Amino acid sequence: MWSQREGDRHEDLPPRVSTSSEVVIMDERPVATICDTVLPAGSNLNVTKSSKVHIGPKFVSVTQNVQNKEVVLGRILGLEIESSKRARRIRCSVAVFVCWAFLVATGLATYLIYVTIPGHPTRLDIGLHDVWYLRRGDWQALPEYNMEFLNLPLENVIIGHSAANYCSQRYRCIEQMLIVQQDHLRRGLYDIGPNFLVGGNGFVFEGRGANVFPAMVTAWNRRSIMIMFLGNYVIDMPDQAQFDHVNVLLEVLVKERVLVPNYTLYGHCQVTPLTVSPGNHILERMHNFARWNPANISGCVERYVPLPKYIWEIVKNSSRTERLACVAALVILIVCISLIVYFTIQAAQATEIIDRAPHEWRISRDMWLAQNFSHDVIVDEFEPLMLVVINHSVSPECSRFILCAAELRNLQSWFIKFHQYDIPYNFIIGNDGRVYDGCGWGNVGAHTFGYNRCSVGIGFIGDYREEINHHTRVTEAQLNRTLMLLEEGVRLGYLRPDYKVVGARDLRPTASPGSNLHNAIKQWEHFDHENLFVNMTCEMMHEKFPYKAN
Repeated sequence: MWSQREGDRHEDLPPRVSTSSEVVIMDERPVATICDTVLPAGSNLNVTKSSKVHIGPKFVSVTQNVQNKEVVLGRILGLEIESSKRARRIRCSVAVFVCWAFLVATGLATYLIYVTIPGHPTRLDIGLHDVWYLRRGDWQALPEYNMEFLNLPLENVIIGHSAANYCSQRYRCIEQMLIVQQDHLRRGLYDIGPNFLVGGNGFVFEGRGANVFPAMVTAWNRRSIMIMFLGNYVIDMPDQAQFDHVNVLLEVLVKERVLVPNYTLYGHCQVTPLTVSPGNHILERMHNFARWNPANISGCVERYVPLPKYIWEIVKNSSRTERLACVAALVILIVCISLIVYFTIQAAQATEIIDRAPHEWRISRDMWLAQNFSHDVIVDEFEPLMLVVINHSVSPECSRFILCAAELRNLQSWFIKFHQYDIPYNFIIGNDGRVYDGCGWGNVGAHTFGYNRCSVGIGFIGDYREEINHHTRVTEAQLNRTLMLLEEGVRLGYLRPDYKVVGARDLRPTASPGSNLHNAIKQWEHFDHENLFVNMTCEMMHEKFPYKAN
């Protein structure tokens, strides 16, 4: 390649071309034609410092680069080595996008391969679609905590029973399945125990599934399919549909290669001696299963073995070393129990709690350490009062003064914190038979809406609803002390001699004071059997039943 040097300005000379160069350089002079110039293949024609360049039949007034088709093809493919900054930025963005697309595609492909790989361990669907076969989703099974898979095919099938409630209807059996699963989860079995369960009328339920490690017979779980009949077949009677559908299930398991064709079927008690399961009523019909092996049938018992006999059978079948070890353990156990009993009695005698109260039966606010509270609403407008309302607190019972005082302090703190008023009853009757001052005489309580201004509210500690299992029972001491309190009220002029006693339920829609307590106060002389005050205001009561002093 050559270029123009200083002093070589021959204006009349044509442009020069180097036959050994791939580039022809031209200056600003107009060029009539370069058609006769022969360019080597793959060369570039660079025109610099020229405003008028005639290439072919057209005039081009801008700087132009003429390239051959190989270079153009390289640019289309993004292989151009030299490019503008903008083109480089575009290609960089494209490269980043391609990299991210590659990573996402790789991750998606990996996930799809992992999910769709044949043999990836999942719960096996055996393909039964009969109406009597319910999969886990059909009976709304809870998710398992853990799942371990069996090595198929297996050679054994174990039949047992749940020893719980029998069911013969679809939804009753579903309820029973959920109960059994929750019980097994609480016992740490990670899921319902057996592979399949069978209810009455031949309902078959998928338990853990055909290829999942079961939990029913410890030594046989890893090498067996476990099938549990729902019910206690010492008492309950199985039906033929149960056996027929289990046989269909076993045929499908053989077809799906879960079981070997020559599998062996046992009852639970045949592999675990001195066991009742699957119950004598099922054992009597085990011949319904073609692959049943009656070996060790002597280990099955008709009913649950009494504990002494069970222990004797264990001792009889144990070795001499095992017996000596058991005797030594028994001696140690007896010594430990004796020491525990001795020291427990000594500790109880040393720490015996004596129920000492400041008063035999009447406990003031100061005595039970009540918080100070201003009672600015009094009931002198309607005194002496005619109405006594009995409630219950629905709170824990207390059998001694110190416990009742603590319970009252808890009640008072709760009402002050959340309702901004004092303990709502005028008086409280503890389970120790003592009367504890609440708001006291002459103050308005907050025990029965609509009747607080014209009544005395008495609350009994505890829950006296007989319809609940562990309800509080009212005692004679509580009733006698309450009557003593009411006599005191009459004597002090706070109650009318003809006062009436009602339960809160007699005035308002509530369960208070509970059926046990309500039945007891109905025996009192002053109990209102006529429901005189229902739907009445205090003014109406005062007007209808005016007090006439003697």
